[in-house]
Amino acid sequence: MKNLDRHLRYEVDLEKYEAKKREIECGKENQHGGQIEGLGQLKGTVPAREYFRWHQYKQGCWGDKSFVNEFFRDNPAFKAKSFSKKTFVQGSFDKPSFA
Repeated sequence: MKNLDRHLRYEVDLEKYEAKKREIECGKENQHGGQIEGLGQLKGTVPAREYFRWHQYKQGCWGDKSFVNEFFRDNPAFKAKSFSKKTFVQGSFDKPSFA
């Protein structure tokens, strides 16, 4: 029994470490967000493990906008950095103009 407890503790610690590592990697990817023509703006990055765990638990959940918004609300590290929609016009920052 003593070895089982040690093994389980090791596995839990390893899972926590890997989850934190994935969270940091997603944060790095999200810093370079922005808008890609034809695809839209990046909302966030979901690690494969979380994606498939949720998909297995609740199929079709990723197609539900409210679920996705809830997921990013509960996991802010996976959410992309939002960019200001202001542009530099005539020496000052202003709202976008189409002049």
